[in-house]
Amino acid sequence: MKVQRIFALMLVFFVLSTAAVAASSIWGDYKGFSIARLIVNDKTSEFADSDVPPLIVDGKTVLPLRAVSDALQALVKWDNSNKTVSLYKPNVHMFFTTEVRKDSAIVPFGVVEKGKQADFIVFAQVDNLKTSINSVQVSVISPSGKSVTTPVVKSINESKESFWLKVPLYGVSFDEAGTYVVKFAMKREGSSDYSVVSEKQIQSE
Repeated sequence: MKVQRIFALMLVFFVLSTAAVAASSIWGDYKGFSIARLIVNDKTSEFADSDVPPLIVDGKTVLPLRAVSDALQALVKWDNSNKTVSLYKPNVHMFFTTEVRKDSAIVPFGVVEKGKQADFIVFAQVDNLKTSINSVQVSVISPSGKSVTTPVVKSINESKESFWLKVPLYGVSFDEAGTYVVKFAMKREGSSDYSVVSEKQIQSE
């Protein structure tokens, strides 16, 4: 009987120890919960010490909405009075052209010569926009992560669910070889920040 009791106590200790080890994460802990790592398109999401990281709660992975919205390139609205968060994901398709012919045919491009400075137009087709915005912003980021031109802001006088937009960019320098990223951001009404909702690449060779 004594041996059985000792064995039972050892078994309980083993189970509790195993649970403790399983609850611990190689990425650390946050307020008693194991931290999970978030990778989107092979890019690891980084979180500041003041941010709430992805967590494992009751065997489920819980992701912070801001990280999810950034990864999905979506807009977020927080209604504090109703404690309700809304996520909006508009469809934005971009293409670029340096030439619009007289017959109205558009000549798109996606590759430029390294060292070239170019003026071009960003055409954006937007649909499924279920929230109101007051402006958009277009910027160009170099392969080294630098902004190569002053971001262009266009006001939206009447927010619609679907529309076309033309944004001209002047004097964009492609001094580096590699991938340049054109970012299309929206500012939701009532917000002070822009959120990137679409990206498209230009190769400099």
